[in-house]
Amino acid sequence: MSIAPKLQAFLNHNQIDYEVVSHPYSDRALNTAHVACVPVKNMAKAIVLQDEEGYLMAIVPSMNKLMLRWINTKLNRHLHLVSEHSLEELFPDCEMGAVPAMGIAYGMKTCWDDELNAVQDLYFQGGNHRELVHIQREQFKKLLQGQPHAAISCDPDETDAYATDN
Repeated sequence: MSIAPKLQAFLNHNQIDYEVVSHPYSDRALNTAHVACVPVKNMAKAIVLQDEEGYLMAIVPSMNKLMLRWINTKLNRHLHLVSEHSLEELFPDCEMGAVPAMGIAYGMKTCWDDELNAVQDLYFQGGNHRELVHIQREQFKKLLQGQPHAAISCDPDETDAYATDN
């Protein structure tokens, strides 16, 4: 198995140093962090949203909930979660539920959470349920240069009607 071809081509084209980390099968970002022995704060998860302006990927730490109200306010949009069917179309080289937290590799505007600035090593799904991509924070920021970032997630214990825990 290897990471999604589109993701791999994007990383190689941008001359990014990355490592592929194999792990036992896991179905959610938080679970994957545990089985791969990665600190949950270092594991980034992708949440794909859409509105009348198009698609947007939010990247947040695996242990956090996306605050939809916060991202909508920051970007002045009316985003909502996409359907699973849309994900299949947007990420045809990925397994369902293993979307890489690198929307720009798929031509998608991306907004990342400022909390990811606090860690040196970042991990995200490689497009399947058995491999992660490990990159350094500076490489991550290089890839996302020009993309918006803000405080868009919160601790899962905080309650809010607009939070999502994907």
